[in-house]
Amino acid sequence: MTSTDRKAAVIVTSKFVQSGSSTFSSYVTYLDRDEAKKEEPTFSSYNDYMDDGDKATSLFTAAHNSLSSKQKDDLKEVFQKGQERGSILYQDVISFDNNWLEENGIYDRKTKNVNEEKLKEVTRKAMKDMHDKNEMGNNLVWSGAIHHNTDNIHIHVASVDLSPSKDQRGKRKLKSLEGVKSTFVNKIQDRSAEHQKINDIIRKEIVHDKKERKTFSTFDRKFKKDFMQIYKQLPENKRYWSYGYENINHVKPALNQLTKDYINHHYKKEFNELDKRLDREVAELKRAYGEGGEHRYKDYKKNKMADLEKRMGNAFLSEMKSYDRQVKQIKSKKEAKKYTRKYERAKTNVAFKQMKYGLDRVVHSEMTTGKNQAAHERLQRDIERSNQR
Repeated sequence: MTSTDRKAAVIVTSKFVQSGSSTFSSYVTYLDRDEAKKEEPTFSSYNDYMDDGDKATSLFTAAHNSLSSKQKDDLKEVFQKGQERGSILYQDVISFDNNWLEENGIYDRKTKNVNEEKLKEVTRKAMKDMHDKNEMGNNLVWSGAIHHNTDNIHIHVASVDLSPSKDQRGKRKLKSLEGVKSTFVNKIQDRSAEHQKINDIIRKEIVHDKKERKTFSTFDRKFKKDFMQIYKQLPENKRYWSYGYENINHVKPALNQLTKDYINHHYKKEFNELDKRLDREVAELKRAYGEGGEHRYKDYKKNKMADLEKRMGNAFLSEMKSYDRQVKQIKSKKEAKKYTRKYERAKTNVAFKQMKYGLDRVVHSEMTTGKNQAAHERLQRDIERSNQR
C-alpha cells in the first residue's frame, strides 16, 4: 500500500488488486466484513460496497454526481470487462480530519451536513491529474463514493483500465498521491487571499518601495560604503549583473547582508508582519500536509525569504547599473572637456605658428627685397662709373 503522511488533515492511501486474484486483499476484506460473500469476489462487487446506503452517499463518476439503477448496472459491466481484460483494480482512499473540514466550511458537526458537491468536484480534478501523471491513458474508468461510517469522512475511489498495457503498474507513484493531497488541500482550504497579501508585502511594500528609494539619497554612509564595495567587485560585463547568475556568486553574501541591513533600517515593520504571516502559513501547511516526508511547509517560509532576498538583490544591482551609467557619463563629459581644452590650445598654437610663419615670410621678403635693391643700386653706380671713363 502506498500512503501519504498519516498525521495530516488529508491522507491519501492507495492499493491495487490483480485481475486474477481470488480475493480483493485484506483491505477489501475489511471493507466487506459485514457483507462477506461466499461466491468468488469480482471487481464489480466492490462498487456494491461503495454504494452501500448505510455507509455512503450514492456512487459518482467523472461525468455524473449520482447514478440511476441502469447507470450502476452499466458501471458494473465496465468493471467486469476491465477484469476480463486483465486490468488491475486500483483502490484509492482520501480521508479527512473532520475538524479541518469544518473549519473550511465543508462539514457541519451539528447537522452532520457535508458539502458533497465540493468534494466530488475536487475528486474529479485530483483523479484526472493523478491518472495523467501515472500515464494511464484515456480508457480508465473510475467510480467514487463519500463514506460517513467512521470517525473521519473519507472518499473511496475504484478504477479500472479498459485497455491495460502488458507492463501496467499497480503501485501509484508517491508523487502522484502527494499531488492528490495537494489538490484537495488547495481546493478546500482557499489561502489565495493570504498568499496574495504575503506577495504584496514582498513585492510592493518592500521591493517596489526600495526601487523608489535610491541608496545614495540616504544619509547612511554604511549603506553607501557597502554599496560601493559590491559595485567594485562586479564583473565588467553588465549582462551578469543579475541575482540569478553564478558569475556574481562571490558578492551574494555581501549583497544579502546589505539587503538584511537595509530592510532592518527601512522596512522593519513590514518585515515583522511578513514573518508572522509566513509562520501562520507554515502552521496551516503542516496541519494540512503532515510533518513527515518532503512537504511544502518545510520550504515555504525559506522559499519566500529567498524570493525577497533575490528581488532586493536585483533592486540593488539595477541601481548599480544606473550608477555605473552615471559614472561613465561623467567620465565621458570630463574626457570631452579635456579634449576640447587640448584642441583649443592646439588651435591657438597652430594659429600662432601660422602667424609667426607669415611674419617671418614678410620679414624675409622685405629683407630680400632690400638686399636686391641695394645690389641693384650698386650695379647702377658701377655702370655709371664705367660710362664716365
